[in-house]
Parts: sequence; C-alpha cells; structure tokens
Amino acid sequence: MAIIIAELPPLRRIDNPSNYLSVVGSIVDYVTHVDIPDSTFANPSANAILIGSLIKHRYSNVEVIANVRIADHNKVGLTALIMGGLVNGIRNYLLMRGDLGPGVTAVQDLTPVSAINYLREIEQINGVRLGISISSFEEGYIRERLSVKPDFAMLQYTLSMEDLMLIHRVNKEFNVDIYPALLIITSKSSKVISKILNTEVPVKPDPIDDAVRRALELLRYFPGIYLSAPGDFETIVETARALRKYL
Repeated sequence: MAIIIAELPPLRRIDNPSNYLSVVGSIVDYVTHVDIPDSTFANPSANAILIGSLIKHRYSNVEVIANVRIADHNKVGLTALIMGGLVNGIRNYLLMRGDLGPGVTAVQDLTPVSAINYLREIEQINGVRLGISISSFEEGYIRERLSVKPDFAMLQYTLSMEDLMLIHRVNKEFNVDIYPALLIITSKSSKVISKILNTEVPVKPDPIDDAVRRALELLRYFPGIYLSAPGDFETIVETARALRKYL
C-alpha cells in the first residue's frame, strides 16, 4: 500500500484549535499520514508532538508524523518529548536540524544523524519510527544521512527527476523508505515554491491533474510521497481525493 502523507499547515494561532482540527478532518479519509511542521523558517508554532496528540485522539484512522527540531533539544529533553508522544500514540518522528532566526542559538548536543544513533539505544522508546530530513541532493551527504539507517526519510523540495533518481540509486544500498515531496503548483503555492527552489515555477492549466500525474510517476520508484502546497491546503485535499481513485 502506498504511503500518502499530507503536509499540514503549522498552527501559529492557538485561539481556536477546533478550527485546525476541522481542517485536519477534511483530509484524514484520503491519506495514510499527516505531517506536522515544527516552527518552519524559525517562526514559532505550536509543538508538533502536542498537536499530533490532539489529532490522534480525534482521528484514530490516520498516522501522525511529528517534525522535531534537533536544534531546540538536548538529549534528555528530546527523549522525554518522544516518550510523551509515544504515550499519546505518535510513533513517527522526522528529525531535522531546524532553522535559526536572528538571535537564536542551537542546542549543540545532537545532530539529526547523531540523534538517531542516540535514540536507538534508549529502551523506553522501543517501537518508535525515526525519520531524517534530506535537504541536499549531493551524493556524499545523502549517503551520510541514509547510513544511519533511519526508518524513513523525507526529501527537500525538488522538481528534478534527476535529483530523485540519484536518491533512488543511492538508496538501493540502504533500503530506507524514502518519501519525496509532491509539489502541487497553484496560483497560491507557486510563489512560495518558487522562492524555496530559487526559480520561477509556472502554474499548470490543471494543477490537480498535473499533480496526480506526477504522483503516479513518483510512486513507481518510491513507497510513498508527501503532498505539499504552501498556503493552499484545500488543493492538498483535492489532490489526495483525486489520487485515491488510482491507489
């Protein structure tokens, strides 16, 4: 069964969490997992593990992937955080360094790679699934990340099949579950995607049809994908619904 992950928007306002849970409810029947970002671009948002706990208690039919910024935690804090998540039914954790804003310093205890090595030795969190973020398409870097044998890896934005085929070839040695981003390019999301990719990304006449076609192509090589359309969650829902007809 293909893994289809919906990238949720970060929760930056906490005055009405019921609205956020309703947004999540609009997609849980069309995907296998939801991915919760954690203070992207160093802009604070509600903790991904705590929000994931709310989601799991409301929607038991979907798995949660909680993003964890290693830059914010020492060894004790990270272990305690994951233990709390496991108690609340969250098994999947994507470890990333995390962006640092002006005047913000990183906790130096761990990197994403060393964090996986460290957490593998913690008896209290047996059964956890640890993922790693791959943010560069350079072979040496990819090998370093995959050599720690994460349970899964999620890839930085790219529209290059050459980048993705490099990952696919290198991963034959490691056999890690890799989930590339399916970028859904709409009039709302294209500006953010263009900024991240540092190139102009044109909007297709039918963004949903284009996204479904590219999703099916990616699923020929990878066990799953994550759906991303920054600022346009409604299109993620529409794409997930359309894609489900083929899976």
